[in-house]
Amino acid sequence: MHNAINYKLRCATCQGGGRATVTEEDRTYQRARTREQKSQRLDGILDATRSILDEGSYHDVTLSAIAERVGCSRANLSHYVGSKEEILLLLYIRSLREILEAMKEIDPGSLDVSSITGLEAASDTLAAMLASHRDFGRLGALLTSIIETNVRLECLVECKREIIGMMADGSSLLVERGLFDELADSTRFLMDLSDYVAGLYPATHPLPIQRAACKETGYPILSYEESLRDFLTVQLVGYKVLKEKRDDS
Repeated sequence: MHNAINYKLRCATCQGGGRATVTEEDRTYQRARTREQKSQRLDGILDATRSILDEGSYHDVTLSAIAERVGCSRANLSHYVGSKEEILLLLYIRSLREILEAMKEIDPGSLDVSSITGLEAASDTLAAMLASHRDFGRLGALLTSIIETNVRLECLVECKREIIGMMADGSSLLVERGLFDELADSTRFLMDLSDYVAGLYPATHPLPIQRAACKETGYPILSYEESLRDFLTVQLVGYKVLKEKRDDS
């Protein structure tokens, strides 16, 4: 079981002694006792949060709204999470995990890294994969400025450790599939990608007032997936050129 989920399950075990008013919904919700059941409950909380985000925005995500969607009281929800930002952080971690699993499914034989055309095709594949996991972008945009500054240190440390582990696995996968020769380059690429997406997602998914202003002024709204593809292409080709220069020197 993953570290961040383990952390939340430990918290759920130690926080069960509160004296909050028990509602009829809570009596049903509290029947989960085993670690597996508690893990399923946390997944349900994450699913509910994702559905709220899909229907609205970050501002629509509140503990009360999540509790209502899950079917419990806000007090009962606190047995599993300390704040809505902790939920969003765990949701971001889950999106990274899903991306890592999707990367494992990429057939190495389908990638031709010997030419720029092949790298462009690889960029198309990666861009489509990343765009299909929305939480990587929309939560990545909030990660450093909002989410990470409103969670408990223990939770953030546990999540950072898991991110480091997934970063190492992702770097190794990119090397195994021939996109990079050096782990250092692969790791730097993934870090730059995360930073780029954090700025790109909100720019390509404007809120209604921003969209109205863009329409009024003719300000362009770029395509998220196309912009990702272009960034990935430039990065992959750039690292290839740098490697060739290092080999020649």
